[in-house]
Amino acid sequence: MEIMHKVVQQILSNWTGLRLSVEHSMGGPNSKQVAIQCIEEVSEFCIQEKDLDVECIEDFLEDIIDEKFNTIFEDGSPKEIATILFKFVELLRSGNIQQCEEEFNKLPTSDSNWLQHTRIQNPRANSDSSSDDNEIEMSEEPKEDGWTVVQTRRKKH
Repeated sequence: MEIMHKVVQQILSNWTGLRLSVEHSMGGPNSKQVAIQCIEEVSEFCIQEKDLDVECIEDFLEDIIDEKFNTIFEDGSPKEIATILFKFVELLRSGNIQQCEEEFNKLPTSDSNWLQHTRIQNPRANSDSSSDDNEIEMSEEPKEDGWTVVQTRRKKH
């Protein structure tokens, strides 16, 4: 369900603990990709689990963060995230798509792109060129053998 994926991505993108886990490579060298996979897994779980409640989602979040990032959050944030996710699950299961979209629009906005791609400054670009020319977009593509190929390409005007 596309809506649930969008909701999970927005909520997890705002989760400070997850972001810090990625920034500190708690999930290994591919922590960002691991976090993106977590979005998929949490979305699937919320859609497919029949007897879902806040505690069930909280336990799943704690398990996945512990398993993937070797991290335990003691700040209560998994319960907060689970409570928000459960609200959306209930709205979607009751068919109330409009209210779900209204609630989605009330969520805090963040730089949700941190879970999608990375922009870096091109160190070889000279200072005379425009700022758009100084950016290189990087995309990471995980391979089956566990290696990640990082491809760069210069942004086109």
